[in-house]
Amino acid sequence: MSERMINMRYLAFILSALLLAPWLSANEADKEQLIKSLEQFSTVSALFSQKTYAESSFEPEQLTGYFKVEKPLKFLWMVTAPYEQQVLSDGEMLWVYDPDLEQATYQAVDQQVQHSPAMILSEPRQTLSDQYQVLRVVIDDEQVYQLIPFDEDSVFTEMQMTLNDESIKKIVILDSLGQRTEIEFSQFSANQPIDPSAFQFNPPPGTDLFEQL
Repeated sequence: MSERMINMRYLAFILSALLLAPWLSANEADKEQLIKSLEQFSTVSALFSQKTYAESSFEPEQLTGYFKVEKPLKFLWMVTAPYEQQVLSDGEMLWVYDPDLEQATYQAVDQQVQHSPAMILSEPRQTLSDQYQVLRVVIDDEQVYQLIPFDEDSVFTEMQMTLNDESIKKIVILDSLGQRTEIEFSQFSANQPIDPSAFQFNPPPGTDLFEQL
């Protein structure tokens, strides 16, 4: 499996977690504010511009594309440039498709519960109460949340999420490999119907399929 497929899978896990799951905070006021902000979205669509800075490189990897999310457990993360790649969950199966390599990996969504924050929404609220430290500041009428997992095996070491009253503006992710990923969103649309076909993956003829165990 290619390195970029692995990176895109775990990034999609994180983003879907943010949009689908009601994160909990050690601070009750911050907890309620974050829950309120995220639970207002039943569906989300947006364009994204992503930059990833590696420890060993001064030039970031830059990606653009779009994503769609529908509760529960359905999401599409589509990279359109400089190459194409698709990460999709239909609620039961998670697919990562690379057209250039003509291959796709798949696995059951529920297999990710204990390995990725993306599936936290399938866990009861009480199991989340002590998993994250959340700090909040207000900058120019925008809410900036810092999320730090207590679990040392988490796929990220720190996350910063910027929201206003109507949308998610930006996400910054620091991971255990020393990478910093910055994602900015535009044309944000919430609570609008999404065509069910957006979350259906039909492998093109000739695609090699690999089950991810």
